[in-house]
Amino acid sequence: MPTAAQFQPAAAPYRSRAWIWWIVGGCAVLILVAAGAMALGGAYLFNQFQHGSFSCLPSDFPTYPGATFSGQYTYVGGNVAPGDTHECQITLESQDDVTTVTGFYQSHLSSGDWTIKSYDSANGTISFSRSSRPATVGTLQLLGRGQHTEVQIRLDS
Repeated sequence: MPTAAQFQPAAAPYRSRAWIWWIVGGCAVLILVAAGAMALGGAYLFNQFQHGSFSCLPSDFPTYPGATFSGQYTYVGGNVAPGDTHECQITLESQDDVTTVTGFYQSHLSSGDWTIKSYDSANGTISFSRSSRPATVGTLQLLGRGQHTEVQIRLDS
């Protein structure tokens, strides 16, 4: 006659829960990769914006080398030059002095599809237009800020 000590019920098989840790680890890695990609993408877009890639100015408009964009305003509607419906205002900053930046814009706005209409040295304002479309007009004002220059551009097109 068997005794109770000899009778043992079958033990439940051991179930590993390692798969849960694989899923949690995989999700954590995906989150880190996504955060890194977003950070790199954001830095790239910020850098592109700072150097004028998303500017409202035409692509052939001369931009001073090394200048950074510090502001932009775009307006569509009335209250612009006759024949135009779009106004673009950009502010650039350069570490170079006013004389150097002025020389650059005087030479580059006198070539290609751009023409200088007038230059007022008293207030550092250059008035210009597009040769292929004379209704596209603008002003460029150069302001000395100590050792660097602020360039304010307004273009009606």
